[in-house]
Amino acid sequence: MKYIDFIDYLINPEKLNDLYEKLNVDVESEALIVCLKDSLDISSEVSIFGIEETEGDLVFEKEGQKYIELFPVDYAIDLVDSDLELKGKGYSNSHIAKRLLDYRLNDA
Repeated sequence: MKYIDFIDYLINPEKLNDLYEKLNVDVESEALIVCLKDSLDISSEVSIFGIEETEGDLVFEKEGQKYIELFPVDYAIDLVDSDLELKGKGYSNSHIAKRLLDYRLNDA
């Protein structure tokens, strides 16, 4: 799934359980981490890992593939919903995706 398409799940977190099932995510993890494949870019592929898999590293490899942490899922939802006040303002998914990337790169 492309990062820009994942934004809909951050805006509507009630859909996340379906996504977790589809991606075979270990929902028993202490924390679920949103990672982007290869680079922090709006066109990157999204994967979700348990923190146990990432070992808390911002950049890690799995099966020879590089992943970069964006944010923990719960924190990303909070950013969209309240901290950055992006939800319910009529912003496009593209705008929200770019704002989260900007926050990750410059403020987080």
